[in-house]
Amino acid sequence: MSQLKKIALLILGCNLVSFSALALNITNTDVQTIIDQGSRPFTGRILINDNQQTYVDLTQGDGINADSRFLIGSISKTITATLVLRAADQQKISLNDDITDYLNIVTEHPITIAQLLNHTSGILPPKSSSLNAQSQFMPGSQFSYSNYGYKLLGDILSQRYHMPFAELVNQFAAQYQLDISADVGEITELYAKQPRLVPGFMEQQQQPVRLDEFTIDNGFIAFGAMQASSQGIAAFIAGLKQQPFLSAASVKAMTTPSAKRPHRWGELDYGYGLQINHRDGLIEYSHSGYLPGYISLMLYYPQAHLSVVILENTSWDLDNITRVFGLHDKIRQAIRNQLKTDE
Repeated sequence: MSQLKKIALLILGCNLVSFSALALNITNTDVQTIIDQGSRPFTGRILINDNQQTYVDLTQGDGINADSRFLIGSISKTITATLVLRAADQQKISLNDDITDYLNIVTEHPITIAQLLNHTSGILPPKSSSLNAQSQFMPGSQFSYSNYGYKLLGDILSQRYHMPFAELVNQFAAQYQLDISADVGEITELYAKQPRLVPGFMEQQQQPVRLDEFTIDNGFIAFGAMQASSQGIAAFIAGLKQQPFLSAASVKAMTTPSAKRPHRWGELDYGYGLQINHRDGLIEYSHSGYLPGYISLMLYYPQAHLSVVILENTSWDLDNITRVFGLHDKIRQAIRNQLKTDE
């Protein structure tokens, strides 16, 4: 470990290391090199900044600019989790409440709101018009990633606030001036209604095909179909770290590991709507997203106050995971190699 790092550790303590004194040496040119050496094209936005400066602000692709919006996939879950925790702060709900207190559904075993948040509910969607939801396992005993679970969280919030979930998201974004929104409808209608929303493309037979048949409803918004710009996601991350959205207790609950998630980066902890990693002396909060037409990644390193946002408007074929996510992983690793403290 360098002398400078040792001094920082001694002054600030292991959990409060300030990397801002250490210049992060990554630029647009560095990221462009990673893109150029990759196995597939990139069209979208990449923003890397801390509370002092912007290191990377890269835009690539026809019709894409700094203000462009994208569907953000499962990063939406982090925002939904934030709204759930705000409801708990406002005493609208308790995280230990049984979901049947709010939903017209019958479960095999009691399931709490907290278990929906950390994907340990094991709940399966009811078949056809039945109200009976089956379980994969005893709630709380395992991790099983669940879009349906987050759809139910949106339903609970709609019930408690007496409004569609999309409206709740938009009110939250307006209150904190976040460039994030939620809109329901056919995707072609949304392209026309929201001109800053860049059209999505799906890879079919190794060719990108414009996403023109896709319907977004309130349930989809809760787990994967919010819109945002790169600045909107960066501002949301900043809001979480500065705690204007949530009480200190709720931020702690959100960022405390309560489940284990198998992942291509290795096993990760999972809190409430957040992946958590403590390897290499770093604290890393993250979430990624993939849905037809769009791929996204959000990273935050609290020790460095560093945010990373990658938004793309092409969803590549999942038959080759390395090709799909390799660019994101290489950018992440380049940053981690500079920040890690266990050398």
